[in-house]
Amino acid sequence: MSDGPRVVVLGGGPGGDVAALRAAQMGAQVTLIERAELGGTCLNWGCIPTKALLAAADLLRKIREAKDFGILVGEVGYDFAAMMARKEDIVTKMRGGVQGACERKGVTVLKGQGVIDGDAVVVDGTRVEYDHLVVATGTEPAGLPGIDMDHPAVLTSNDILVLPEVPETLLILGAGVIGCEFASLFQPLGVKVTMVEMLPRILAGIDNRTAKQFQKYLAKDGAEIHLGRRLEEVTSYSDTGVTVKLDDGTEISAEKMLISIGRKPQTRDIGLEAAGVLVNERGHIEVDEFLRTANPKVWAVGDCIGGMQLAHLASAEGARAAENILGPHQVPMDRTVVPSCIYTHPEIATVGLNRDTAEEQGLKIKVGQARFAGSGKALGEGESDGFAQLIADADTDLLLGATIMGAHAVEMIHEVGVAISDGYTMRDLGEIIHAHPTISEMVMDAAQQGEGVAPYLS
Repeated sequence: MSDGPRVVVLGGGPGGDVAALRAAQMGAQVTLIERAELGGTCLNWGCIPTKALLAAADLLRKIREAKDFGILVGEVGYDFAAMMARKEDIVTKMRGGVQGACERKGVTVLKGQGVIDGDAVVVDGTRVEYDHLVVATGTEPAGLPGIDMDHPAVLTSNDILVLPEVPETLLILGAGVIGCEFASLFQPLGVKVTMVEMLPRILAGIDNRTAKQFQKYLAKDGAEIHLGRRLEEVTSYSDTGVTVKLDDGTEISAEKMLISIGRKPQTRDIGLEAAGVLVNERGHIEVDEFLRTANPKVWAVGDCIGGMQLAHLASAEGARAAENILGPHQVPMDRTVVPSCIYTHPEIATVGLNRDTAEEQGLKIKVGQARFAGSGKALGEGESDGFAQLIADADTDLLLGATIMGAHAVEMIHEVGVAISDGYTMRDLGEIIHAHPTISEMVMDAAQQGEGVAPYLS
C-alpha cells in the first residue's frame, strides 16, 4: 500500500471514481466510499442505461423505415423485457469495469453511507481518516410538492428505467433534456406522449431556433406539447393512471406520469456544514476555481457543486481536484470548452456559445450554417433532418461555439471543441479538408458558408 497522503472520496460516480483513480495514480492512499453502486447516477440511472434503450428505439425506428431503403422486413415488433435486460447487462459490465480499475490501482472501496466527522468519514461505524476529502455525492431526481411521489403511476427518471412494461400513454412534466430524451425513447415504442413545460419553450439550454425545430420533430412523431403551462393539481390517482389539471383548465389523463423537472444535490445530512463547508440555498457545495471548499482539506466536484450537470465535466473536475491536491502546482478548472449532448432523435450537441447566448453578451458575431438535407451521406442514411451551425467573432473570426442537430451530432461536436480550444478561426476550420461523403463535412461546409466561400451554399 502507498504511504502517500490519505485521500478519501465520498461518492463513486463519474466525478468520484476518476478523482479516486487519479489520486491513486499519483501515489495517494485512496478510499472510495459509495452508498449504492459504483458508477453513480450516470452509469446506473442516467447516461448508460438510457443510451442503451435509446439505441434500441432508434434501431426499431430505422427498421420500420427499411422499405424506404428497398428492404422488406414485414411487421416489426419489440420485446421490452429483452430491451431492459440488455440495458442491465451493459450497466453491469460497465460497473465491473469501474470495480476492476479500482482494484488495479489499489483503491479501497467501501459500500455504505459516509458521514463526515472531523478529519474522517464514518461508514457504518468504520472511521476512515483523511488528509484530503473529495466530495462527489451527485444529485437525485427532484419531486414536486403536492404530488404523491410514491404512487405507482408517478415516476422519476430512476423509476422509469425499471418499468416492467410499456405504458400506452405517458405524461412528461418538464420538457428539458431528460424529458425530451424519454419522449424520443418511448414514441417509437408506440406510446402516446404528452409534455407539459412551465417555460414558453422546450430545452432551455439550447438556442431558441434549434429548440423550435426540434419541437416540430417531436410533434411530427405524435407528441402533444403544452408550453407555458403549470400543473395545478392531480385530480385523481387510480390503478389505471392519473388525471391532472393544468393552470389553464386543461385536463390530461395518462397511464404513467414522469416528473422530469430537474435534479437536487445529495448534500444533506452528511456533515458538510459541521466540517466548515459552505452549502448554498439550493444545496450546492460552494467551491473556488481550484475546486476547494471553505475547509482547506475538503474539495468538491461534479453535480453537487452546481453548474452544468454533465458526467464528462464531473470526471474532468475529479481529475483536476486530485491533481490540485497532489501535484506541485494548482491549476484552476477551465469550463470554457465543455460539449453538451442531448441524445434525442435527432441528436443535439453544443459547445461554447450559441447564437442566442452570444447576442445576449452583446457580441458581434457571424454565423455559418449547413443543412443535413444537402449532405449525400445524410441522405443515404435516411437522416436528412438537422443542421450544423458555427458562431464566430465578426471582427477576429475566432470560433466561439457551435450547435449541431442531426445524425451523429454528439460525435461531430468534438471537432469544433478542439478548434475553439486551439484558437481556430472559422476560416481555419473551413480550410481543413474533410472526407467526402461524410456527415462530418457539414462542419467544413458551415465554416465555408460563414466565410462566404462555400461552393454549393449561398
